[in-house]
Amino acid sequence: MILYRAHLLWSDSLTELRDVKEGGLLVDDSGRIVASGPFAEISRQHVGAAILDLRPHWILPGLIDLHVHLPQYQSVAMDGLELLPWLKTHIFPAEARFADAAFAKAAARKFFGDLLSLGTTTAVVYSTIHQEATDAAFGVAESCGIRCAMGKMMMDQNAPEALSESTETSLHQSAELIQQWHGKADGRLLYALAPRFAPMCSPALMRGVGSLSESTGAYIQTHLAENLAEIAWVKQLFPDCATYTEVYHHHGMLNGRTLLGHGIHLDASERALIRAAGASIVHCPSSNAFLQSGVMPLRRWLNEDLSIGLGTDVAGGPTLSLWNEMAMACTVSKLRSALLEEAEATMEPVEVFHLATRNAARALGLQDRIGGLAVGMDADFLVVDPRQVDPGERAEDAVEHILSRLVYRADPRMVKATYVRGQRCFAQGS
Repeated sequence: MILYRAHLLWSDSLTELRDVKEGGLLVDDSGRIVASGPFAEISRQHVGAAILDLRPHWILPGLIDLHVHLPQYQSVAMDGLELLPWLKTHIFPAEARFADAAFAKAAARKFFGDLLSLGTTTAVVYSTIHQEATDAAFGVAESCGIRCAMGKMMMDQNAPEALSESTETSLHQSAELIQQWHGKADGRLLYALAPRFAPMCSPALMRGVGSLSESTGAYIQTHLAENLAEIAWVKQLFPDCATYTEVYHHHGMLNGRTLLGHGIHLDASERALIRAAGASIVHCPSSNAFLQSGVMPLRRWLNEDLSIGLGTDVAGGPTLSLWNEMAMACTVSKLRSALLEEAEATMEPVEVFHLATRNAARALGLQDRIGGLAVGMDADFLVVDPRQVDPGERAEDAVEHILSRLVYRADPRMVKATYVRGQRCFAQGS
């Protein structure tokens, strides 16, 4: 066992931080947290534990990115277009390159390595339609130690020729990948069925996705109500469904393992369907701004008890940093409040930190395993140096102020190491 000595910080609710200044985190050989609290107390109770003194650094729970596209990473910051023309001009050509499995494997190494370096220990990832590329990406995830849920993209209509597949092929290959990877590495690797969005999925494909999720326990990840032109297209393609969300509900795609990217433009009936199904919305504020999609009323959705986490949505978002996404979630909420005079709209760093950790774990049904530093959880954590983002070099300050600087002034140099199940997956300078 190893006893890590550092300042501990994690979140139990939107407004409550757990803060142990002279803390200790005891991790057993299986990567599980055995004790968490004051270092002096734990060291007395576990005299034989090896001690790793990380002071003056802090230990925080690993960040959880609920929506990110691996094949789009090399296409970040392609500015000037809204969602649908952006996909056609920049993204579909980038995804077509993943027909080359060797290219895909190299891209996956860069992608997962950068995620870990920024403090992300869990990611929900879209691959491309290519089974071999997705298999290769899972292999990289297994070897680098990250926790992820991932799936091949699924598109059987209205897709470019290079990225088109039959319904049968899409479902069959997804089922094979589920059998091969879902639950592998003692549950560290999971499968997330990935129908892109309703316009590119036939009714048969969506029904098949729902059935596969039900029979295998795999997650479902897709996009919902991101862009007004997209919503109009859905209405044209599915005239018998009153709303975009109803399309997914009607075809059996809404359940407690469904992650719905964006969810900006949702009416009350749609929100009720999502809530009743136990599905979760993934807020991607950087992407929403970059692609001119809109501003989610995040505070309102939270007040309605919707399950919400954060996603970087690379390449719609410009960076894999969830720190950046937390800052954007706060910033756009303040802009919304100022422009629309919605006093309840603003979000604070303590709250978005909760969305990126504990709330995200709950969306995955993994709240007992990840997202915090409590006894019994897996030791998924990061080591940060708050001094890197403090120009005032303040030795003492309120913990909320320090967290605010980590969020708003995030710098890659502040993440010193990243651990998943007690195994160090990234160390700065190594």
